[in-house]
Amino acid sequence: MVRENADIRQAKTIFDIVDCLEEGTYGDAPIELIQFVDSLPQSPEMNYLRTLTIPYLFHDFEKNVSSPNDPIGHFSGLLKSLKASLESMADSKDFFNIMNGALEAAPEDYGDKEIKTYTGQHYGNLFKAFDHKSYFEEAKKLLSDRLVRNGISIQGLEELSILDQGCGGGRYTTAWKLLGAKKCIGLDFSEVGLQDAKSRVEAAGIADVEFVHGSVLDMPFADESFDIVFSNGVLHHTEDWRKGIKEQLRVMKSGAWGWQYLIEKPGGIFWDQIEILRAIMRNVPKPFAQQVMKGMGIPANRVFYMLDHVMVPINTRLTPEELAEELASCGAVGIQRLSRGTDFDRVEALYQKIPGAKEKFGVGENRFVFKKI
Repeated sequence: MVRENADIRQAKTIFDIVDCLEEGTYGDAPIELIQFVDSLPQSPEMNYLRTLTIPYLFHDFEKNVSSPNDPIGHFSGLLKSLKASLESMADSKDFFNIMNGALEAAPEDYGDKEIKTYTGQHYGNLFKAFDHKSYFEEAKKLLSDRLVRNGISIQGLEELSILDQGCGGGRYTTAWKLLGAKKCIGLDFSEVGLQDAKSRVEAAGIADVEFVHGSVLDMPFADESFDIVFSNGVLHHTEDWRKGIKEQLRVMKSGAWGWQYLIEKPGGIFWDQIEILRAIMRNVPKPFAQQVMKGMGIPANRVFYMLDHVMVPINTRLTPEELAEELASCGAVGIQRLSRGTDFDRVEALYQKIPGAKEKFGVGENRFVFKKI
């Protein structure tokens, strides 16, 4: 079982990374694939092969989301097919001739840095590549869809102050402002992400948006400072998600509104494939993978989507019950798990009852809203 807050760089075996290896859901296919990839040399050519597994699995999964066929059997067969393809390419002289000189020198990895620095650089460089549409328009639509489809209407938003706890490149900080909030502050540890966010907001002429450098586990704000504290997919990448929730509630005003999203367990094939990819990619330099996928013509927002959880050091998954209990223990009330999302959200697939939704998506995203007494 994958441990909470476990740094993948410290994993002793692949069983510390991939839950489904012990569960045996897909037979021997996952472990045989990972062991084969681990047997390959650590070279640019072989790291290129490793990186190809990411779009290969993601694209196949998305293509088959609505398929009525057996999802477990399909995924097991896909892993076997992927292993056979990698074996063929790794032995191909033509492949090495094509690759010889085609790859640029691999960019410097983030090295053996502390979690918040490593994670900040990982996300900062991903967000930095977003175009204007992906940065401003897409984030506003995603946030609006999730609020509207769950019947959430925030009264007097134009008078409320908002903290984006772990803002990354600041997309959602800005999205709240575009939806009408009075004052929005984004907090993150990534210097790269914050500088990019500031530059974008200044260039767009958007007022009353501020970005602050700091840790989501020890925030530089007084108690009861904000009307809304929004934390969207951040704390599961930290050393202590529970401490992050305590910090979130601490800086919320009495009667304030909170949003917390942490990744789910069980997560179905969607999360099983990500954990398999985490094992495959754990020794590949992160900037190298981003460079390869960019060179394949994959748009920046898609690169972010695919590399997001695959290449971050910590990726803790929680059951809905675990997250709800922790929120309550920290003083949250009126706790509600969102049952709908935007079109590509996993909870929306469950809501729409697509074929094999449970096997493909588990319980769907753990997005919760709540208030503070």
